[in-house]
Amino acid sequence: MLYPFRAIYKIYFLFVFVLSVIIVYPFIYYLLSNPKRFPKAFILMRWHSYALLLLAGARLRVEGIENIPKEGAYIICPNHTSYLDIFCVYAIIDKYFVFTGKKEIEKWPLFHIYYTSGMNILVDRQSQTGSITALKRMVQEIDKGNAVAIFPEGTISKQAPLLEPFKPGAFAIAIQKQIPILPITFVSNWRRLQRGGFWSGKAGPGIAHIIVNKPIITAGLSKKDIEQLQTQVQTIMNNTLLNALK
Repeated sequence: MLYPFRAIYKIYFLFVFVLSVIIVYPFIYYLLSNPKRFPKAFILMRWHSYALLLLAGARLRVEGIENIPKEGAYIICPNHTSYLDIFCVYAIIDKYFVFTGKKEIEKWPLFHIYYTSGMNILVDRQSQTGSITALKRMVQEIDKGNAVAIFPEGTISKQAPLLEPFKPGAFAIAIQKQIPILPITFVSNWRRLQRGGFWSGKAGPGIAHIIVNKPIITAGLSKKDIEQLQTQVQTIMNNTLLNALK
């Protein structure tokens, strides 16, 4: 019985998203045309994200906001269960950071400018050269003192709220640069706008419950600890989900 309402909500959100991107596009295009203006583009992206979440009827409920580092580079490591996740990361973290995304975003009309302008980073997982280039870009941003956001699942989970196996990239970089990992657990975003077909997948307004876990320190770890760190972060996020959904 809920399928028609979910479909209507998806049509509504798609309309709002496309319209809002068209409205902000001239400003984003200008701000992203020069790296010196990237910080201002970041501010506009945050306001755009706030507006989209508001229009989507997603009310943020954030726990552990005090765990977000106030300074220095770190890896933002959220689970990925919804199309709203990116907007939520922008909404809760006010310090400039760089997002990573899959190369397929290049083909998305209008939205691709957020990743092809040079501010954010596209990762081509099908190409070893492309992956290495992306990793070098991430390291450059970290060396500038900027945080980098990476979805360790690599894509939106089809089995939300359970997490898919994590990719090692985020943990390898964190250990290489000896910077903290900040796990962020989206508890209910999969209920707001889940991945799926037009009729399938949960969708609807409501609370977007977010838990910011404590940063995990990587100082002193080496390459041999990557898998252990990966397991540690995934365990923390899985336990957070299970406890929050009880």
